Amino acid sequence: MPSIDFDTEGMPDIPAFDASPYAGVQPPKTTYNPDYNPFNTSAAPPSSYSKSGKDWEQLYAGLERHVSSQNLSPDESDYRVDGSPFVGEAPGLYDHVEDSPAGGNSGQHYQFKGRFILTSVKSGLMIIDQQRAHIRILYDKYIDQISRRQGTSQGMLFPDIVQFPLSEVVVLQDIMEDLSFLGFELTDLGGGSYAINGVPAGIDGLNPTDLIRNMVHTAMEKGGKVREEVQSILALTLAKAAAIVPGQVLTNEEMTGLVDGLFAVATPNYTPDGKTVLSVIHEDDLEKLFK
Repeated sequence: MPSIDFDTEGMPDIPAFDASPYAGVQPPKTTYNPDYNPFNTSAAPPSSYSKSGKDWEQLYAGLERHVSSQNLSPDESDYRVDGSPFVGEAPGLYDHVEDSPAGGNSGQHYQFKGRFILTSVKSGLMIIDQQRAHIRILYDKYIDQISRRQGTSQGMLFPDIVQFPLSEVVVLQDIMEDLSFLGFELTDLGGGSYAINGVPAGIDGLNPTDLIRNMVHTAMEKGGKVREEVQSILALTLAKAAAIVPGQVLTNEEMTGLVDGLFAVATPNYTPDGKTVLSVIHEDDLEKLFK
């Protein structure tokens, strides 16, 4: 019978399987108890893990004696009859304000007509104009940035170009440093053209070109000669432009942040230009309405 001749030239030499290295190797054996019944609890072997059931009591040694020595009821430990704070208790955010949010529902605020925030205070019901409150908060923030000579700027991916006539370039140059402290980054391109490379953080949705033009025009109209007066004009103009608008619906968290921020400033009652920010209807007046 003719054999098949395979061409093995250049092929790898694969040795045939040799079982000799595994000769004598026995598979593992398992043992079990044929009489063991897992449903027979009485016959179950005792656990190999055993530990004294009293060891855990050492962790709480002396705790009962410490608790009994205090002997405080929930009412005594959590509340004071006279409302005085505990010794060493940090003062609250509104402790320095006479008519500030207080009471059991101080964290809950209500918005009316998308313009006013209603909240409970010690003397009655406080009504806050949310836009003016935001202006007050932003103004103090911008003034602080100018005084510290540092502002937070947000770079623009595509810089805007703003053009000024020569008569306004002089005013812009005078306030250029203060604008940088507010967060604006301007580059002089010559011929009255400026590139806006950065804007203050938190003014998303505003047109930076119109905003800078408005600030320059306002500085010209007010005619402030004193440096602090010019800085106040710039901060107020930017605060009015960046503040929330009437009709904007706020969540309770946003209202809480706005109220907290308002009472963190030095003068929360009025805007920088003298407009009323908040008003309080006293509890006695509220009671008279229902008599």
